[in-house]
Amino acid sequence: MRITRDLYLPVGYPALYVKSMRAVVISDLHLGFESAVASEGIYLPRVQLKKAIDLVTNLFKITNAEKLIINGDLKHVFEKLTLQEREESTKLLSVAKDYFKEIILVRGNHDNYISIVTSRFDIPIVEKLELNPETVALHGHTYEEEALRYKYIVVGHEHPSLRIPDELGGVLKFPCFLLTPLRNGSTAIVLPAAGHYQTGNPVTLDENQYLSPLIKEQGIIGESVPYVVEYGKITLEFPRLSKLMLIS
Repeated sequence: MRITRDLYLPVGYPALYVKSMRAVVISDLHLGFESAVASEGIYLPRVQLKKAIDLVTNLFKITNAEKLIINGDLKHVFEKLTLQEREESTKLLSVAKDYFKEIILVRGNHDNYISIVTSRFDIPIVEKLELNPETVALHGHTYEEEALRYKYIVVGHEHPSLRIPDELGGVLKFPCFLLTPLRNGSTAIVLPAAGHYQTGNPVTLDENQYLSPLIKEQGIIGESVPYVVEYGKITLEFPRLSKLMLIS
C-alpha cells in the first residue's frame, strides 16, 4: 500500500517499507514484557519473541529488504536489562542478522542498557535516522524542532489502535498506523506497536490522550487517517478521525 513514492505499508504487517533504502521499519517490540508483568503477579505466555521472529522473517520474505530499522523500544524494562530481555533480544537479532545485511536501532525510551546486546552484533544505536531527503525516523518520546524540517516524520511510541464494534455488540481492537498532519505542513507517520502484547492505545480526538509530544503539540488530530492492520491479512484505510468519531 503506497503512502508516498518511496514509502509503503506492507499489507497485513505493522511495518513501513522504504523503497530507496530497501529497508523495513518496525517499532515497539518490547521484548521482556512477560517477565516484567510477572513480577507484578500477571502471568502471560511467553510468545513475544516467537511473534517478533515471525514478523522480521516474514517482512524479509515479502519485501526482500536489505536493512531492518527498529524505531525504538526493542526491550521493555526502563531501569535495567533483564535476563529475558538479554536472551530474547540476542536471539531476535541473531536471526535477523541471517536475513538482513544491516540492522539499525533508533533509541527509544525503553532501550536503556540494550547496547550490551547490540554491540555484540555491531548494530548502531542512533537518536534519529534520515530515511530519505524528506523523511526522518525517531522514536517519538521526544523530538527537536530540527525534525520539523522534514516532510514526513516516522515515529513509534504511541501504540495507536482503533476500536471497532462487532455484530454482537462487543468491541474489537486493532493496531493501526496513524497519518497525522502537523501544524507546520509536515506529516507524522505513527507506526503501530509490533509487540504482540502491546495492543495499543485507542485513538481519540483529545490531543491530551496522546503520548508523543510531537502528536500532542503539533498534530492536527481530527485530520489524522488511521490504517488498521490485521496481521498477515489486510491493511485497511479508514476515514479521518473527525469523520470516523461522528460515525461511531
